[in-house]
Amino acid sequence: MFSFVAVVCGWVGVGVDKLLGQPSNLESLGALIFISSPILCMVLLRLFGGDGWKDLPLKPNFRRNARWYLFAIVVYPVVIGITLFVGKLFGWVDVSKFSIAAYFPVFIAAFLPQCLKNIFEESVWRGYLTVKVEQLTQNEWLVYLVVALVWQVWHLPYYLILLDDAYLASFFPFGNVLFVVTSFAVIGVWTIMYTEIFFLSRSLLLVVLMHAMEDSLNPLISDGFAVMSPDKALLVSPSFGLIPLLLYLVIGLWLRRIRKSSARCS
Repeated sequence: MFSFVAVVCGWVGVGVDKLLGQPSNLESLGALIFISSPILCMVLLRLFGGDGWKDLPLKPNFRRNARWYLFAIVVYPVVIGITLFVGKLFGWVDVSKFSIAAYFPVFIAAFLPQCLKNIFEESVWRGYLTVKVEQLTQNEWLVYLVVALVWQVWHLPYYLILLDDAYLASFFPFGNVLFVVTSFAVIGVWTIMYTEIFFLSRSLLLVVLMHAMEDSLNPLISDGFAVMSPDKALLVSPSFGLIPLLLYLVIGLWLRRIRKSSARCS
């Protein structure tokens, strides 16, 4: 039931916008339907569908998870920093407009709203879907697959219709077909990393912070602090480039190895 609602709600929202004769964008009723439907479905299933609230991982576990909180805060800045450094080294990225003094206020202004947004999003993807799929199978590769597919298909109307075309093109200027293929790979790799850090920490707050850090770094590109050569975006785009994608894959598999080793020791 939840997965069905998640994969169709965005398209239902777009259809509602068309019926009302209004454009589909992030301020439309369709966007509200897209954003709110998964969390509303989760709440209803927990309240009335027998799922309950006991497995919602609300405890932050700060002491036990200190190193993982540090990881959540630094992983995106480090990977994106490496990516942009490589891009600058080869002349693919212009960072002449970037300075910490100029970017820090932009980051802070973005971070708090993104934390709020990701409380809702991560309550759904890690706090509900990942937990429920894990209860059905001990095969973590199947957990990755199911969560990644639902998470990505939910995103499609956002990327293809609700999000401004010019904004998306600043990150990935190669058209919708290649974007859909690439974004499936990105969400798949991210799902491994998010799932493993969640399994290691069992903390919803931790993945909220990590996701908020990623979203708060988007203005590096969208606000022109770093400008990519369009023909190199497939390599160095912080969100969709091959370089960060490979780094996130290595990190996700490293986290998986740590978790497996810890399980054997215990």
